Formats: sequence, C-alpha cells, structure tokens
Amino acid sequence: SGPQRPGPGFDLKKGRGGIREVEFFAQTHQLIHGGRNPALRLRGTRASLDALAAAGLVDPDDALVLGDSYDRLRQLEHRLQMVADQQTHSLPLDSAALDAVARLDGLEDGAALVAELEAITDAVGARYDTLIAQHGHDPGAPTLVAAPQGDALEDELGRLGFADPAALSARIEGWRLGKLRALRSEAGRAAFEAIQLPLLSAFAAAPEPMRAVLRWEELLGNLPSAVNLFRLLEARPALLELLARILSLAAPLADALARRADLLDPLIDASAFDLPPAVEALAAEFARGEDGDDYERLLDRVRRKVGERRFALGVQLIEGARDPLEIGQGLCRVAEAALTVLADAAAAEFARAHGRIAGSAMLVMGYGRLGGGVLTHASDLDLVFLFSGDSAAESDGSRPLGATLYYNRLAQRISAALSVPTAEGALYEVDTRLRPSGAQGPLAVSLDSFARYQHESAWTWEHMALARARVLHGQPDDRREAERIVREVLTVPRDSAKLRTDVLHMRGEMARHKPDKGPLDVKLMRGGLVDIEFIAHFLQLRDGTGLVPSLPGALAQLADAGLVPAALRTAHAMLARFLIAARLLAPDAHEPSLAARAVLAKACQCGDWGEAMAVLADARAVVAACWAATFGEDLELNR
Repeated sequence: SGPQRPGPGFDLKKGRGGIREVEFFAQTHQLIHGGRNPALRLRGTRASLDALAAAGLVDPDDALVLGDSYDRLRQLEHRLQMVADQQTHSLPLDSAALDAVARLDGLEDGAALVAELEAITDAVGARYDTLIAQHGHDPGAPTLVAAPQGDALEDELGRLGFADPAALSARIEGWRLGKLRALRSEAGRAAFEAIQLPLLSAFAAAPEPMRAVLRWEELLGNLPSAVNLFRLLEARPALLELLARILSLAAPLADALARRADLLDPLIDASAFDLPPAVEALAAEFARGEDGDDYERLLDRVRRKVGERRFALGVQLIEGARDPLEIGQGLCRVAEAALTVLADAAAAEFARAHGRIAGSAMLVMGYGRLGGGVLTHASDLDLVFLFSGDSAAESDGSRPLGATLYYNRLAQRISAALSVPTAEGALYEVDTRLRPSGAQGPLAVSLDSFARYQHESAWTWEHMALARARVLHGQPDDRREAERIVREVLTVPRDSAKLRTDVLHMRGEMARHKPDKGPLDVKLMRGGLVDIEFIAHFLQLRDGTGLVPSLPGALAQLADAGLVPAALRTAHAMLARFLIAARLLAPDAHEPSLAARAVLAKACQCGDWGEAMAVLADARAVVAACWAATFGEDLELNR
C-alpha cells in the first residue's frame, strides 16, 4: 500500500493525511448533516468545507487548514503528473526525480518538499483522527476489535436486542463456514470481520432488524466477491445506517444493490439527495465519456448512470427527503435523457452501415406514464416510433435500405439499446404495443401513415391513449407536425353516447381481465388511478378540452372548465403519491411491515397508517362520485 509517511513513493491521495482523508472528512459531515441542510449539498471539497464552517458544524480554523492543505496537495499532485507525464499520485522513488518535482514547484530540493508534506499530512491526519474518535462508538463506526464468534457473538447479539440471538449467531457462523461464496476467501472474511459489529449494530437499529439481516444475506449470496463492499462500509461508516434502512424497507432497492453493490458509493456525496436536473443536462452527463469509447461502452455507461440516479431517487423516497411526485418526475427525466442519448447513438451506429435518408428523421413518442411525465420505479416505457419524409426514399449508405425498412430496423436498434441487458445489467422494459395496428403492425410508420390510421382505423381506446402521448425525440419541424396530428385527432367531433358506451365497455373488460393485485393496488382498484384516467380521457375526447399529456395538467384544465370537481385533482395527487411510494415499499400491493407503513404514510403526507388509509378511502370516494356524475353509473368500491 506504500509508505504512510511522506518520502519517496508516498501516495498523496491515499497516504496518511492525504487527499482522501480531507475528502472523507468533508463527505462524512455532508452525509450526516446534508439531508437537513441543502446548503451543504455541494460537490467541491473546498466549497463543502467552507459551507460546513459557515453552518457552524466544523471549526473554521479546521476548515481553513484542511481546505488549504487540500488545495496544496492537489497542486503537488498536478506537478507530479506534469513531470511524470502520466496519471500518478505517488512521489518518485528516485531522488533526482523527486528533486525535479520540487524544483518545478519552486522548492530547493526533494527534502524541502518532503518537509512541507510532513507538516501538511500531520495537520490533516490529526483532524482526521479526531473525526474517527468522535464517531468511534457510533453504531455505524468501524472498529479494530476482533469480531466476536460463538458464545461471545450470541451475547453481543442479545445485547443489541435481536429477538433470537442464538439462531442469528448460528446463521452468521454459517456465513463464515462457506455458505456465502463472498466469505470463502481469507481476504473476504477479514474484510467482513472489520465491519461485523458496526454492521450488526446498524441492523439492530433498523426499522425491521431481521428483514435487514435476511436481505443482507441475500445480497451477499448474489456477489462472487464482497471485499470492495466491506471496505467501502469500513471507510464510510455513515453508510451503514442508510444501508440497514434500505435493506429493511425497500426490497426493490435491496435487489438493485444485490446486482450492483457500488450503488452505495455515490450516496456519501450529499448531492445524491438532489433531484435530477433537466433532461438536457442529464443527457449531456450520460453521453459524456472518454476518448475512444465505442457503442458498447456507451450502453454500459448509460446503464450505470441511470442505475445510480434511480437508486438515489429511491433512497430519497424512503428517507422522506422528497415528495413522491417529485421523485416520479425525476424518474421520468432520467428515462427521457437515456432515450435521447441512446436514440442518437443507435442512429449514428446504424448510419455507419446504412447511411441516412435525406429530408427524413426518426421520431419517438412516449405514451402512458412516460408521456404524462411521471414514472415509478416499476414503470416500463411505452414507445411509438414514427418517421418523417417520403416512405419510398432510400438511404445513402454502403448498404442502402428503403425508408420503411430502414426505420423499422432503427426502431429495433433503439428498443434494444434501451432494454437488452449488457455487462452492466438491464435498463428498461420497452412496450411498443400502442403503435398503429398494435403488435401486428410494423414497429415504425411514417407520419402520413400514422395520421391516416388515427383518422380511419383507430379504436376509441387508442385515441384515449393518444391523449397522453408526447414527442420525446425528433427534429423540431417533425415534432410540430406530430403534435398537430395528435391535436387534430383528439378534437374530431364525436358521438358522445357511442363514446360513453365504448369507454364503459373498455373499463368493464379491463376490470374483468386485469383486476387489482391486492388491497393497495391504487392503480387498478375501482376508484383508483385508472378510473381517473378513464374519466379524464372521456371528457377530453367528448369536449376537446384539457388536451395536455400531463394528467394533473389535464385535470386542472377540466376543473377550470367545470367538467370535474377540484377535489378530483387532490384525489389524484394522493393516489399518485401512494402508487410511486408503494412500488418500493409495498411492491406486491399488500400491506407491508409496520415500519414500511410508517414511511408510506409519511410519503402520502399523513401522520400515520390509519390516517393514510382514511385519506385513501376518501380519495376513492371522490373518484366514485365523479364517475357517477360523468357516466351516470355507480362505481362499486369492492375493497
């Protein structure tokens, strides 16, 4: 690991009193205090230290010493890299090379540089030690005490408050004896023992201790090696409490960790609790790579970035840091950015072989929740592919294709880029069944064909789906033309009696063939979100008003027109919050654990579970009353 004191070979980044210790100092305080103080959610280490001092959380003198030390260490790191002409953090082993670095910095020789580094690293190390001492007895802090085993472990588990310490002790011994592949190596066992006590302490303090233990066991069972995870938790003890809450409350997040344990790493930065930026900024972030990156590396990078963003949003939800509606909008921006980057990349890759078609381009429309701008962690992407220009045209590449075949193959490429698993896992499920003629039709059709189909052949339910359609990718002129077609179709005069009959028939068929999955399925249960969508779409098509893809926006316009009560907007917001939160906390639509109920109630802006259930019942009653007023038919609330 290199010398721990300044001298030849000393690592400015990882060595004692080095860059990492300053970063750890700032990041630990950010993680502890940043959730409650947005002013601390900064990316730069120096800026973070200054903010911590301004907030009175760190001694200003300590912040100044650490900040100046950090800047100086970074400056010396740059000097090293200039001399070595490579990415390095270690002082040269050769004394002449060390002198060269010192002279480049204006110092007399290598000895003067080492002397300065000794003063800097001593100052940083002393403050780092103080931080560790302050948190050394916290449940999440690492310990150098040998991990207890046998009777000692059982006694410790009893002291921590586990219900059956003997059984849990035997379970943990089983891990060590080879049950878990990640603990079969000596390095794995040693790394685990370094965190065993703080980890078990964090689990004991979790909302559902044994649930956290069992999901931890499942997580480890899916990992061939967990040494890096153990070392991450040892180095960043503040993550232990958060890990325990994730494992005990949210099975989907625990499953994501089992696939990618490194998802925890970005959470040390308080900015992980920020909402995602605009789609354009996210797309730039996802597209930003290294020179020489190929298409496959881009697919992997987007999957990593999206996974990190989705996981962080899930953590924000279970921590109560954000309104679930904001989480849902953030998830949608992430998906749109991924679509933007991957559609562009797939088109460029496809054009290498087949060229492009002059005066023609692909459009991608989002339907359903994606079109409406609010996703859940379980949402798939409802997409429809269109293209502009002459469908009889041909591409100009070395392997030319006619326009229809060209864009159908490109649509397949884009769908695959969004859905096919790579080394970094899967991304999204893509559903293209809402395209003209459904699963029997071509994957991509021209704008002219789309317009003709919608006017001449589409069923009522397809026009209802069109009410939430939104162009997500395409050239500006093509976007405007697609939007014009959609509005023209939605404002066609209709026979209101036939429309009512069609809508009620479709909802009845849906209720029979796709019933709710449990008592908390606020999407499919009668008086739930689907019924609100049917009310809104019926009125949109009948009256040609409220024609915006966002359902809250549509309801607001319908309410302004006097077609629905304002209370329906409130009911929809309640049900939407519940759905977004329940996808993580109650994914099977049945009542979750007591702890998860409390988090779910808080997400719905209720004081407790009883209040949440009462508010949910009130919202469904509002929907039922609006259904009766709209359709002249009672809605039976069967749960």
